[in-house]
This record gives sequence, structure tokens and C-alpha cells, in this order.
Amino acid sequence: MSSNPSQPAPEWPAPAAPAAPEPLDAPWASGPGRWPAARASWPAPAGAADRPEPPEPDDERLGMLSYLGVPFLGPVLPLAVYLFKRHTSAFVRYHSAQAVSLAVTALLYTICVLILGAMLALDSLNLALVIAVPVAALLWLAILGYVILAAFRAYRGHYYRVPSWLCATIVR
Repeated sequence: MSSNPSQPAPEWPAPAAPAAPEPLDAPWASGPGRWPAARASWPAPAGAADRPEPPEPDDERLGMLSYLGVPFLGPVLPLAVYLFKRHTSAFVRYHSAQAVSLAVTALLYTICVLILGAMLALDSLNLALVIAVPVAALLWLAILGYVILAAFRAYRGHYYRVPSWLCATIVR
């Protein structure tokens, strides 16, 4: 393509100036999704309406407990925490609802693997064991890994979302 020298070159807009960084002494500057330990009255930062309230230490422990109950008690412990604390703490409600959803989803995955194993056992028991046992083990390890990660994040005061390919949103 040749350019015509009689036509002026197009004017490109000047690049936008970068946004000014937030001051390091701001109360929300201690990390993404994390509030500092001091819970004094802070001036409301710009965009404070979309920032969650900082969780209390007991709320962080209950959020962690919701996740750690999933491998041992299934949805029972997270559901109990959800029912008792859903109106008093948004942080606990978020994490316990996600733990209930993760537990129910894991239960549904386990039922699916059992059905797959039973169908394969109609043909060959060895085939059923070779396919269903590794699938169940990988599923269990993936769920356990995300349970530990989510429990750690809840204990640190972070909001964490388990990936949607593993956990369907059942309880909000």
C-alpha cells in the first residue's frame, strides 16, 4: 500500500496520563482484599461503597472452619455455620455458602463416579477399578487442595472464589 504525500498523516490521540497510585499509608493498602488489623474509624476512600467491611477475627475463624469441615462432615458443618451466622456477618455467609456449595458439588461428583464405576462393572470389574478409582482420587485431591486454599484465604481475611469448573454455586 502506498501513501499519498499530499494527505496529512492521521492524528493519534495522546496517551492518557497514568492514574496516581494510592498512598501507602491508606488503610486499604495492606494488600488485595485484606484489611489491616487496626479497625479504627477511617475516612471513606473513593469507591468505598464497593469495598466489603473488614471481617472480625472470629469471622475469619468461622470461615476457615466452614471449609475444613467439608472433608470430614460434608455439608453439615458449613450449613450449620451458614444458618447461624448468615444475618450477622457477610464474610462468614460468603465463605460458609461457598463451602456448602463445594461440599454438595463434591457429593454430586462422588455419586457420578459411583454410577460410572457401577456401569463399567457391568462389563468388567477390572475396567471399573482402573477407571473409577483414579477419577475419584483425582477429584478428591482437587477438592481437598481447593478446600485448604480457601480455608487459608478465609483465615487471612480474604474473599476467595473456588473455580466454577469445580464448584457450582448452590447456596448464595
